[in-house]
Amino acid sequence: MAAENRLRGFFSCHEGEMFALLKELVTIQSNSLNKEGVDQVGRAARQALADLPLLCRRIRQDELGDHLLFSTPAAKHSEAGERKNILITGHMDTVFPQDTDFNRYLEDENKAYGPGVIDMKGGLVVTIFALRALAAQGVLAELPIMALFNSDEEIGSPTSSPLLRELATDVCCGLVTECGGLQGEVVTGRRGKRGYHLEVHGRAGHAAFAGKNKASAIASIAHKILAMEALNDPETGLVVNVGTVQGGIGPNTVAEHAAAEIDTRYCSEAAGQELRQQLDKITAKNNVPGVSASLQVTHDRPLMEAGVANKKLFSLFAVQAEKLNIPLYEEFRAGVSDANTLAGEGVPVLDGLGPIGEYDHSDREYMLKSSLPERSLLLAATLPEVTAGFCS
Repeated sequence: MAAENRLRGFFSCHEGEMFALLKELVTIQSNSLNKEGVDQVGRAARQALADLPLLCRRIRQDELGDHLLFSTPAAKHSEAGERKNILITGHMDTVFPQDTDFNRYLEDENKAYGPGVIDMKGGLVVTIFALRALAAQGVLAELPIMALFNSDEEIGSPTSSPLLRELATDVCCGLVTECGGLQGEVVTGRRGKRGYHLEVHGRAGHAAFAGKNKASAIASIAHKILAMEALNDPETGLVVNVGTVQGGIGPNTVAEHAAAEIDTRYCSEAAGQELRQQLDKITAKNNVPGVSASLQVTHDRPLMEAGVANKKLFSLFAVQAEKLNIPLYEEFRAGVSDANTLAGEGVPVLDGLGPIGEYDHSDREYMLKSSLPERSLLLAATLPEVTAGFCS
């Protein structure tokens, strides 16, 4: 109880600093493709952690923002077959374009508003101040913690996914500070996600002389799109969404080429494999004579199964949440995150540990202010328990 009271006292004294850092981060424009802005977020994060017993490794990128990996002295490369470190992850980029009008930070009595306030600059603040709280208690250096702040999660983590997979070989569990649910939910499972590029080739010709059986790539892709969209099954959580379509060069020309980008989501590996087979069948079926098609995977986020290990990790947080009188519930979330990548490497993961809010990816994004110190307190209180009960 004494340790809990000391942690409560820390956050009571430093709540103003938490919101000052949140404002600083939110008002930095850091779209995934804005390297300068993302790197500025990284500099602010490094400054906020500069006085702690942490080693900071900067993984430089040419076009995207640099990744930052913070490590305590106790976080070391594991021996063969051992996984001893805790990995906390959060991303510094946002979805909002550089010329967006949504570029301000506002607060009222209960809420904070701004781009990335919950997705996920608020999550970075939760991590930073949990580490600061543990350092103030004199225990941070003894805990085997790594914290990765990556730069490209909102565009699928193209440069940080290999780094996550590399780090996974040394970690006993992953903790992700994406935003929490409105009722206090954290994420023990996420659907898998796979993207596809559908390419269709026909034969060009003048529209005035085209017959009933013209080899139109657009006509062919229309059949395939309808068949693919028909695979959607809300009851099983299966999603197929044809998000973009391109084709043809003009209304008076039979389209020689058409293409589509497709997003799919699934709740089990078997469902994902079955879906791939169905999409392949639709691609191979020629409803229009003289037309061919191909389907390629463009990106893949593994399923994060809500298995026994994830639930054990949740139970450690639940025990501390009850002691601290913080609401905490399990959730299986539809979207994907870097937690999926860690889960794909066999790492137990708990996600959604960040502050609570709503409407991320929109100009209505907000945070419940009380949840920022609350979630950071929960993380700080549970990290020693994870070390002792999960990673030892």
